[in-house]
Amino acid sequence: MKIIHLTDTHLVPPGRVLYGLDTAARLAAAINHIQQQHADADACIITGDLAHRGEEEAYVQLRELLQPLSMPVLPLIGNHDHRERFCAAFPQVPRDANGFVQWVRDCDDGRLVLLDTVMRGDEAGHPAAGYFGGGRVEWLRERLDEAGDRPVYLFMHHPPFGVRVRSFDDINLAAPDAIAFSEVLRGRSNIRHLFFGHIHRTIFGSWRGIPFSTLPATAHQSMLDFVALDDYFTHEPPAYGVVLLDDEQVTVHTENYLHRGPVYHPDGRCLSY
Repeated sequence: MKIIHLTDTHLVPPGRVLYGLDTAARLAAAINHIQQQHADADACIITGDLAHRGEEEAYVQLRELLQPLSMPVLPLIGNHDHRERFCAAFPQVPRDANGFVQWVRDCDDGRLVLLDTVMRGDEAGHPAAGYFGGGRVEWLRERLDEAGDRPVYLFMHHPPFGVRVRSFDDINLAAPDAIAFSEVLRGRSNIRHLFFGHIHRTIFGSWRGIPFSTLPATAHQSMLDFVALDDYFTHEPPAYGVVLLDDEQVTVHTENYLHRGPVYHPDGRCLSY
């Protein structure tokens, strides 16, 4: 199974830029590249912060930009998103019984569990820590129990742990909810990978025995600084992930889709610029 992992598109209403970048143009370039190179993908999952300030116009533009993709698109929301405005623009995206944007997608290679880590209602749509209350812990427990021993892949916006970047560790999944989240996963040997967004950097590792990965945004990136209390944003290259799943392994490739450097043959010939 091949999955395209996009994250943190941070769209703003048409005609505006964000931190000096045209986030819509960067996303459009990613979509064009995906269609050229990976039109055979089984799904494209976007792990939140779809819009920067949760504006209705940003979601309308997002819907239009995603239309060329030939595979199903599974978008999640992040702390910059507004749940109700997102759902108005994407009514086909499932919600659970409590109104959260989370659901499962079963496939031959296991169960994809897509989670909503955003606070409720009018509080959503601004930079904030992640939350997982309101019945979400119980919902996740039931979905994991249903999966039995089948492989499970988790997708969410906020990581449930720190990454040693102080400005982000303050707004990852909030401590009480992170503890409850980790307790639901405890003792389950079939959680094969955790995918998340939020950090705007490439990070790979493991947490309590569960491999994880996150990627650069298609929008701006976060500067790697282990000291600063504030986050600083950069124009480092955007990327998306190409995730390959099978019975034996999980492989995550990072595609720097705006790279335009020279290409060399092994014999030294420069083939293109």
